[in-house]
Amino acid sequence: MSRKLVVLHIDGLSAGALRRAIDDGRMPFVRQLLDGEGYEIHPYRCGIPSTTPFAQAGILYGDNSEIPSFRWWDRDRRVLVQFGAGSTFKKVADKYFQGCDPLTRDGACIAACYPAEAADDFGIAYQDRTYGQQKGSRSAFGVLLPYLANPAHLGDWVWQTAAVLARTVKDYAVARSEGRRPARAYVVTDVVEESFVHHLTRYAVQKAMREGFSPIYAGFYAFDETAHAFGPTDVSSQSVLRHVDHTIRKIAGSRGDRYEMVVLSDHGQVDTIPFATAAGRAFGDVIASLLPGFRVQEMKGKAYGASEKEARGHVHVTLSGGLSHVYFAERQTRMDYAEVGSRHPELAPGVSSLQEVGLVMARRAGEDVFLRSGRELQGNAVDAVLAAYGEPEVLRQQLSRLNSFGAAGDLVVFGAFQDGTQVNFENQAGGHGSIGGDQLHPFVLAKKEWRIDTSHVRGAHELHPILCNLRDYLRTT
Repeated sequence: MSRKLVVLHIDGLSAGALRRAIDDGRMPFVRQLLDGEGYEIHPYRCGIPSTTPFAQAGILYGDNSEIPSFRWWDRDRRVLVQFGAGSTFKKVADKYFQGCDPLTRDGACIAACYPAEAADDFGIAYQDRTYGQQKGSRSAFGVLLPYLANPAHLGDWVWQTAAVLARTVKDYAVARSEGRRPARAYVVTDVVEESFVHHLTRYAVQKAMREGFSPIYAGFYAFDETAHAFGPTDVSSQSVLRHVDHTIRKIAGSRGDRYEMVVLSDHGQVDTIPFATAAGRAFGDVIASLLPGFRVQEMKGKAYGASEKEARGHVHVTLSGGLSHVYFAERQTRMDYAEVGSRHPELAPGVSSLQEVGLVMARRAGEDVFLRSGRELQGNAVDAVLAAYGEPEVLRQQLSRLNSFGAAGDLVVFGAFQDGTQVNFENQAGGHGSIGGDQLHPFVLAKKEWRIDTSHVRGAHELHPILCNLRDYLRTT
């Protein structure tokens, strides 16, 4: 009898963080999967940028090219592309994924960035993560009403909401008393995500399983949101993993003899310090000081430099965790570094000389350009810098791929690591998107009998054929 596949995406959880949570007893059911059901943890490399839209596009479609971060400036359409609340990807979606074979074609894609040609597409608060109402899209009302109509669901939701709210208030107060600064915007998001969206997503997965969809792909974001708020190693973030483990248990209990389950993540997280805190001023303000007469707009923040009326040019700076893209807004195509250097000789050296910046990347005549400490790096000097972040050969390949994207900024800027903490361009206590630490090393949790090998995977797009092969194998066994 053929078997069906359900894939659970745990956002922001690295392979290392998963192992630590298991060893600390925070994920007892995952331990049971390892010890009793023959599962094993397969680490893999998600690639750069280590962001959900990039990684999830690779997993679902096998193609994440021209997705340079969580948000970017589309020069052709003259639009800021971003995901999450206020998603605008639908404005450029027709440019992507042509000729791809989506993992979830005719299946169910739940709470994901993209619909991936699924027959059932449910998003609730994450409906903005899809770029259009698909034929099979379920309305929030269509899922919420039957969920709340069940007294067991309602009771569980009320109890969990009270517990999450109490714990979050306590953790926030403790963090403040210890001199730490949780990201307040993410604290609020965390409460909503954990107490509401997470439960509904789990319910939607179980409903899709009852209705026989396959494959099913579902995103769970509670850990990632909490880690943004408090940091990935904070007690509040670690507590959420018990909640995640409970969800995996509940969905696994619905498998019966029809479904097989894979659990995976898209990237990890690292502890961060905001650029503005580390440098004493906003990144956009720094750019404006290096470009006299320009108006610099942070694409999740304020404007700096010249007034709109007096500006002789505009720069858009898109902030995505530990990664920032710098765009000369009037340009229709990416500016060659030779032209950047000729027109604005102080810009790249000035940015790369900041101690809060680990690396600056640009493109000159089709070749990669790297700058650090105010100087262009040559030959082995690039690998010497990258060695502080991981394996230089792998990182250089991943960086070069990102740098080949026409959608990348005229300058691509990565935050530095200072005493084990990444400088983040967004106001977050935990983040990703850059080039060092756990953020680059997610996992796939799968049965040994499937003989999955992720040792060669250097980008999430290389995970796609592995999952498609498993999907097709299960259909025939």
